[in-house]
Amino acid sequence: MKRTLLILAACLALSACASIPLGTLWKLRGFDENTLVQLEPSDLRAALSLAPAVAVEPGSVQLSLELDREGAGPESHAFGLEPATGPGPVDRERRYSLWQLDAAGLKALASVQRQLRAAQAGNAQAYSGATFSVAFQPDFQGDPPDALQVSVQLLLAPEDGWLLLLDEAELPITR
Repeated sequence: MKRTLLILAACLALSACASIPLGTLWKLRGFDENTLVQLEPSDLRAALSLAPAVAVEPGSVQLSLELDREGAGPESHAFGLEPATGPGPVDRERRYSLWQLDAAGLKALASVQRQLRAAQAGNAQAYSGATFSVAFQPDFQGDPPDALQVSVQLLLAPEDGWLLLLDEAELPITR
């Protein structure tokens, strides 16, 4: 089962690049560390749609943030997510499960924001890029399907709306 999940995670990472809609790339063109510092951690949401409908292992959903700074290696941060309620993406064809930062994730993101503010105050070199990703472990409860279709959306701020990160990426499942 671990092999299946590793392959699923690798496929999700590889196919994510090819499946990000141009509209999302356009919306994120102005995203920088100032935007990240201004985010309200309690507003952050992730939405997952899986077909066929598959449960997600509780405690397995994580939001990752990788920050790139010229002349330095990437900084990776992971934030735990828990089930959320409230309005999700409007999509008549897909059903999404909603996720929000858990208590530790809220504290961790607030800590990253404090570090960014301190770096800005110290005139540190600005970050040159940021990558968000969502990881999860599906609970197949028996025989896994041959493939899993995955869509992922991210809400950074309610006024900006949902960002489609992964659009119906078809991931093969090995047994």
